[in-house]
Amino acid sequence: MAHSSSRQRFMAGLGAALGGLRLSTRSPELRRTYLQLALVLLVTMTAIDAGGIWTILHLLPIDDDTSWWMAIALWVARGLGIVAVLLAAPLLSLLLVNLLLPFLGERVFLAAMRVLDPARAEQLAGSPGLPLSASVAAAVLRLLMFLGLTLLAFLLSLIPVVGQVLGPVLQGYLSARGLAWELLDPYLDKLGLPFDQQRAFVDAHRSALVGFGAPLTLLMAVPLVGPLLFGLAQGAAAKLVVEVLEVTPTSAVGGGPQR
Repeated sequence: MAHSSSRQRFMAGLGAALGGLRLSTRSPELRRTYLQLALVLLVTMTAIDAGGIWTILHLLPIDDDTSWWMAIALWVARGLGIVAVLLAAPLLSLLLVNLLLPFLGERVFLAAMRVLDPARAEQLAGSPGLPLSASVAAAVLRLLMFLGLTLLAFLLSLIPVVGQVLGPVLQGYLSARGLAWELLDPYLDKLGLPFDQQRAFVDAHRSALVGFGAPLTLLMAVPLVGPLLFGLAQGAAAKLVVEVLEVTPTSAVGGGPQR
């Protein structure tokens, strides 16, 4: 029963992601609002991709005197490292932008919410949300947690055979869950949830958030093109809230939404 429920929640999250992207492309207000966010994220993600790939290549050099078997191992490690960078870059970009310019994501999220549920949008817009210090602390903790887990996934991928499968899978899961969490940051902030309560909320909705974040992570991992979808994905988070998170009993975990 629990497995079936998790699968249903995963599919509900997936449906919210795809439906939310369609909603964002059809809304003139959202198209106007998301351009600023997309341009900032494009620059940020391009820099992270370039810096991450450069770091991987220089940390794993292949010299002329490198043996053939070591060269193969290094090329595999390089490939896995680049995959990890491409999967992690979308979330790292959003983490940094939400930390430095949180109003951009909030503006897009509320614009999408006004399309779906104007009354709920006004209720959230009128909420003072977290104090600035608590909001920044939550963003920094999310960033540090993701960096630590990403390093763990990369180290796991260096284990021959088993690790080379489990490492990318773990990184994909972490990126999907983390991206969904970060796209919900304007919502969680407006609910006034500090980091520990946000983490409880994410754990309670883990299946739906992974289903929501998985396709978005893959789309946004495409260099140059992917960042242009960020604004649409931020708008899609409103659909996840309205159609999935606020219609289930677990949404009240950790002081969650109260209509």
